[in-house]
Amino acid sequence: MTNSLAKLIFIFSLLLTSCAAQKGKKTTVEIINNFPDGTTLIAHCKSGDDDLGVQNITTTWRFSFVPSFLRNTLFFCSFAWPGQSKYFDIYVQKRDEDECSLCSWRISPNGPCRFNENTRSFDICYPWNPST
Repeated sequence: MTNSLAKLIFIFSLLLTSCAAQKGKKTTVEIINNFPDGTTLIAHCKSGDDDLGVQNITTTWRFSFVPSFLRNTLFFCSFAWPGQSKYFDIYVQKRDEDECSLCSWRISPNGPCRFNENTRSFDICYPWNPST
């Protein structure tokens, strides 16, 4: 066996091991409507592969997926309520993978805040994505 072929087989076996280790490691994103007046939050979330459709969120909505072993999974959402429309990357694998397997977000007019396991509160807040 040549040295190049041995390297190729080694790299292939590492990829297979990585895929097998990742298989079944599900992540759940939870979106909580944090509007104080009972306003329905309209969300439309997508990834490069999946369109999760339009959701009318009065309290909570969840979706689950298996993140990519390439660490490039991204889910982005548009959020709308009367008179407003905003965008946010609700799951960025490189940002969120090591922080949560249940990534729980409170959505309010000021922006999205993720649940912090350390403080047990929704204090990891981000700005809305810039308008395009």
